[in-house]
Amino acid sequence: MLLRKLAPWLIVFEVLRAGREHWNQLDPNDRRTAADIMKRSKGDPRRLTPADKVELKALGRRMEIPKLAFSMGTAAVMGRRRHRRR
Repeated sequence: MLLRKLAPWLIVFEVLRAGREHWNQLDPNDRRTAADIMKRSKGDPRRLTPADKVELKALGRRMEIPKLAFSMGTAAVMGRRRHRRR
């Protein structure tokens, strides 16, 4: 019973870990820039300036978003398989 309650959290942890690995691959200046933009916009995409949008797109390319999505998807699927009971 405990494993059934814990399994979704383990999957979330694996997905977050994959995201953290990609985030840490960015240059510290890039991470700081992204954090500053997100603080200024308060996470609301409607509050981004055109320059902020261009900068975030460039950061996304450097972060390799398709590779990140693959890593997160793999972590979620593997987590589900690892913790599923039949």
